[in-house]
Amino acid sequence: MISIKDIENAIIKLEIKNSAVCIHSSAKSFGDTIESGIKGIVDAFLNMDCTVMVPTFSYDYMQNPIEKYMPERNGIDYDNAFDPKCDKNMIFHPDSPNITVENMGILPKCILSEPASKRGYHPINSFSAIGRLAERLVATQTPLEVYAPFKQLIDADGYVLLIGVDLDRATIIHYAEQLSGRKLFIRWANDQNGNIIPIPGGGCSQGFIHFNTVLKEHKETFVGNSLWKCYKAKDLVNSCKQAIIENPHITHCGNLECKSCNDAVLGGPIF
Repeated sequence: MISIKDIENAIIKLEIKNSAVCIHSSAKSFGDTIESGIKGIVDAFLNMDCTVMVPTFSYDYMQNPIEKYMPERNGIDYDNAFDPKCDKNMIFHPDSPNITVENMGILPKCILSEPASKRGYHPINSFSAIGRLAERLVATQTPLEVYAPFKQLIDADGYVLLIGVDLDRATIIHYAEQLSGRKLFIRWANDQNGNIIPIPGGGCSQGFIHFNTVLKEHKETFVGNSLWKCYKAKDLVNSCKQAIIENPHITHCGNLECKSCNDAVLGGPIF
């Protein structure tokens, strides 16, 4: 069994105690049971005075596109973008417990269910946090400022921690895309009045594994069978931003039919 102490020791080894940490994770990667289950991971980080931020995306709130918010080069085939099962009455609120677990994983679900957690305000791509800096990290997120939590993470001298997953799960690289000059893709959701509004966000991330050749400066450790890779958020974003500027194709997943990657390489939507 993996103990809470084992996780605390990993936090100390990675030198992220007392820090803000954005975590992307795979519970299966540990290869063993964890003391107190997934909550044991959360407890270990809180014991070390870490603030943990996780993506808590929920695609249940996504609406079908409307004509005035359908730019060209938007990483989507509009002919196949309409979902007849879309619930037009879905309105997001930060107090909502909804999360697309099959995409996010059980650690984000666990954190979102904690009474002390804070959730940002983005109908589709919200981030949630728990710990001393939780409010600071997510409070500035809005439907139009989807990656504001990453700016706060960088300002807090925070980290990105990959637990048993690779860089294709590192949402912060979409923020690097934005800073490199790319326009974020537009999707659609209801505002608080039930009116459909444009919601910016990222696209395909499968090609982000190419940044392994760029991001040499990071720390690693194992917890059970789970490889933990830890990056300083500021350095990760700056390195990825520069790599995208120098070689826009670095983010491409390799599938020549991927409209998301093809449009991103060209700079994103045309407004």
